[in-house]
Amino acid sequence: MAHTMVENDAFAAFLRDNEGKDLLRFLTCGSVDDGKSTLIGRLLFDSKKLFEDQLATLQSESEKFGTTEGDIDFALLVDGLVAEREQGIT
Repeated sequence: MAHTMVENDAFAAFLRDNEGKDLLRFLTCGSVDDGKSTLIGRLLFDSKKLFEDQLATLQSESEKFGTTEGDIDFALLVDGLVAEREQGIT
């Protein structure tokens, strides 16, 4: 139990030390179709880091390539290859 409290205190201290920073760096790992690209795209969207024209293009691309049945496919923000988009994979 004491070990967990030390970990929680260390994590809380880390958050306090970094809360004023403008840049977030993190690592995401997973297999094909685990949602890595979707997570990154959603974080960009939720943090309001996208321009209006990017959102319009994303909506258009989602209708063309998306696999979300009419919703925005956030994975398309980071999918670089046309082949990936055409196959619905990232």
